[in-house]
Amino acid sequence: MISKASVSFTRIAPRKVRYVIDLIRKKSVPQAHAILNGSPRRASGIVRKLLDQAIDAAQKNMNIAATDLMVSKILADGGPSMKRFRAATMGRANRIKKRTSHIQLELDLLKQGVAVPAKPQPKTAKKTEAPAAPVKKAAKNVKSTNKKLVGAK
Repeated sequence: MISKASVSFTRIAPRKVRYVIDLIRKKSVPQAHAILNGSPRRASGIVRKLLDQAIDAAQKNMNIAATDLMVSKILADGGPSMKRFRAATMGRANRIKKRTSHIQLELDLLKQGVAVPAKPQPKTAKKTEAPAAPVKKAAKNVKSTNKKLVGAK
């Protein structure tokens, strides 16, 4: 996993988002952009912004070009639903659920031959631990000593 991006509480049903994300799963980034630009669905705009966010993170943090990346993992899970009521016949009310989505996207390398620059490790002071004190063994035959005390009346 090279970079991650996610969006939460998006006001679109996860079922509608899944139609779009199934089209771009396991595709290269240029292919995914082409598919999202040609898709007429409203979710394609949301997923396109999310893809751009993940690409920017990969370029900024790892210095990897967008052409070397692929969509390795993309999920759309359901978020909380807003409950609303609509008037129905005979004075009744019907419940409407306005669903929300949590979308997560991960990018990975397209080719394994591309070298990934290593992240610099933060310098931390090494902690030295003092040797532990030896543990004293518990006394054996605790019950037998109690019997001697009881029987010595």
